[in-house]
Amino acid sequence: MTELTTLPLTGLEVPHTRYSITSLQQVNTRNGIAFSANVKEGNTLLGVIENHGDGGGTWFYPAIRHGRQAMAEFTAACRWKGEPVTEEQVYDRLIDEYDLARTARRCARQRTSLLRGLDADGDDTFLTVVVKIPSVWLASGTYPYMPQLARGLARYQPAPAVWQVWDGKQWQNLSLPDVAGSAA
Repeated sequence: MTELTTLPLTGLEVPHTRYSITSLQQVNTRNGIAFSANVKEGNTLLGVIENHGDGGGTWFYPAIRHGRQAMAEFTAACRWKGEPVTEEQVYDRLIDEYDLARTARRCARQRTSLLRGLDADGDDTFLTVVVKIPSVWLASGTYPYMPQLARGLARYQPAPAVWQVWDGKQWQNLSLPDVAGSAA
């Protein structure tokens, strides 16, 4: 098997980075979020990843003759924490990687922070939040108002087991004080 590259924001392990999401359109529906994203290899449109936002699956629709086979080979080689993943999981994580990268760039420009809440196993993100605090303060642990931030994050229920901040290169665990016993 070839050496895999780990995407920084989602942790998806991919066989190569020649394929990229180049656009993402999203629409809120009553059942969820519908989206459509172009997948390109260089300047060539390989196909489109879509979810109709009706509770159904996420699918790849090829734009060129060999697009379906190329994407099938790509998704079959992808891994999540070393384990195989379904095509749909790969598509969803590619969309998440693109969307999170867009948000991370905006946060860097605006001097805000991208946070994510992880489940109890620390395996999967189930919540992302942007806070108006420079990430350098949170990543270094020098933010003087950590108790207030902790109280604000405690309102998310179910509560994530771990909060992390994107420092521009990687996710770092936040050292939040325990605010369970303090008044709201």
